[in-house]
Amino acid sequence: MPPRFRPRFPLALLGAAVLVTTTTPSDAADPPARRRVAQAAPTPVASPPSSTVFAFVIASPEQAVDLALARAPILRSAEAGRRAAQGDRVTAGLRPNPDFTLNAENIGGSGSYGGLRSLETTYSLSQRIETGGKRQARIEAANRAVALTGLDVEAVRLDLVREVVRALADAVAAGRAVEIARERVRLADEVLRATRARVEAGREAFPQQRRAEVARETAAVFAERAEREAAVALRALSVLLATPGVEVMPARAAWFDDLGPRPDPARAASLPPGQLDRTRLDALIDQRRAELDLQRRNAIPDVAVGAGVRRFREAGDDTAFVLGLSVPLPVFDRNQGNILRAGAELSRAEAEAERGRLFLDAALADAERRLDQAWHAADLLRRVVLPAATEVAAAAREGYAAGKFSLLEVLDAQRALSDAREQLNAARLEVQQVRADIARLRGRAATPIPTATPAGRQ
Repeated sequence: MPPRFRPRFPLALLGAAVLVTTTTPSDAADPPARRRVAQAAPTPVASPPSSTVFAFVIASPEQAVDLALARAPILRSAEAGRRAAQGDRVTAGLRPNPDFTLNAENIGGSGSYGGLRSLETTYSLSQRIETGGKRQARIEAANRAVALTGLDVEAVRLDLVREVVRALADAVAAGRAVEIARERVRLADEVLRATRARVEAGREAFPQQRRAEVARETAAVFAERAEREAAVALRALSVLLATPGVEVMPARAAWFDDLGPRPDPARAASLPPGQLDRTRLDALIDQRRAELDLQRRNAIPDVAVGAGVRRFREAGDDTAFVLGLSVPLPVFDRNQGNILRAGAELSRAEAEAERGRLFLDAALADAERRLDQAWHAADLLRRVVLPAATEVAAAAREGYAAGKFSLLEVLDAQRALSDAREQLNAARLEVQQVRADIARLRGRAATPIPTATPAGRQ
């Protein structure tokens, strides 16, 4: 079985949640009851604790995305980062606190300074005055950081939407692969029974039976592998949704079968590129530039002024005013290192922005090409290849039972049918995942193409 396409690029709240338990005859005989359970939040039912697993049933990308946005820890982490930046902005706008000083001099000396006779007490207040526009520069840098973290939150949200849609499509495709593999086993069983009948009737040599048995066992191996891969895909989706378990109902996923309108490369090229990532690159440059301006202003010394009252006990508690002025001398530390670092960070942000714009343009063009290729492959497989392979396989089985075709021809026809189904499944997966990639690159949430409910599915 050829591997499913795995593209290079890594939505109503939960519509249904069910409690998955060991199936009993009463469960199968009461579909309405099971539907009522599926519409409720997961609650325990009477069953052995060891067989009880909570599972959320996901019927559409919208449900999966809404569940992820409500539960995913990565989104809460991004929101916390924005709140932290808002806290930094509050701190940036605060002025320095004043200092209160109490000094007691001439205590416990010798001679006339013994005891407290010559005590001099000074009470003073001092205030550091920021110069050079440091406070406004600090506020501006904090505002830029808040704006950047806001864009980060939106980018994380869109990344999460893309990953959820891709993981859901992968889980549905893996479930479809299990169905295809099981159908392959069923067809191999039919051929094996027909071959045994022909061998018993003397119309076929025994080695042909062994060949049919090998084909059946090979199909069983592929089915087991498909089941393991489906379990892995469901676990990956469950991690993204932050749920203990999840079901996707591949047979009912009509959105997965819908290829949408035919891609138009010319129209896609004329659409404006996504602005979120580009805006974030520009916001990072603005934030780095504000940091550089702040560090340059921090090189300007601040002035500290003070005033107080001094009381002389020896002179009958006479008092006098005290004034003070303090100015640091920028002889050694002129904030050179921080200025150098901030300038380098600005240069790095500008270089990364240039590289990021080139990457976004190339990634979008590549995704549009991959969508066009996958759409045409899926359309051809659905309209031409799969119907022809189905017809040939059915004719080969009927002809073999009638003695008109050899076993090898039947096995080749069944293999071609399985390959066509697998390739169509992989092409549909490619279409859905690339659409999610394109939506993310254009800075919007991925949504399925609206479609009418199909009468059937191939």
